Amino acid sequence: VFQGFNYLGGGTGSGELIAPVAAAPVPVHAASDVIAVYSNSYTVLDGTDFNPGWGQSTAYSTVDLEGNEAIKLGALNYQGIALAGNNDVSGMTYLHLDYWTANSSALNVFLISPGPLEAGKALDVPTQGWNSIDIPLSEFTGVNLTEVFQFKFDGNGDIFIDNIYFHNGG
Repeated sequence: VFQGFNYLGGGTGSGELIAPVAAAPVPVHAASDVIAVYSNSYTVLDGTDFNPGWGQSTAYSTVDLEGNEAIKLGALNYQGIALAGNNDVSGMTYLHLDYWTANSSALNVFLISPGPLEAGKALDVPTQGWNSIDIPLSEFTGVNLTEVFQFKFDGNGDIFIDNIYFHNGG
């Protein structure tokens, strides 16, 4: 029996696993080494639009997991995040994400700068527990890291995301 998860059919012991009930891991990076987009652990960029309406069919919502808010992207096809203005993340070395799914087989994250210039990274999508990843910003070739203004996620299934931030290693 998995603990800390919701199951289709009610309760926490039978049926199909559908959503986490435990929050994502608490980040360990010092706030001075972080530019946070989405997290309960850090001060985040003001004015971010997490559901800009780019014609996607994804059902965007937020969920409370043990007093910690996470993003739910239901029936993901793609989902944008529009930052308030252009953001210089060139002094950072990694993009961090925590994500959880029970039914996805594909998840990609893209950074976008004006042009638009975009570069993506395909993520492994294990279907048990929260997955934490630190993607080197050097993998987003072609994006102007001094002017990042959007994110895009694409894939399938239901994805839960928390702790979206840039950081300086460690």
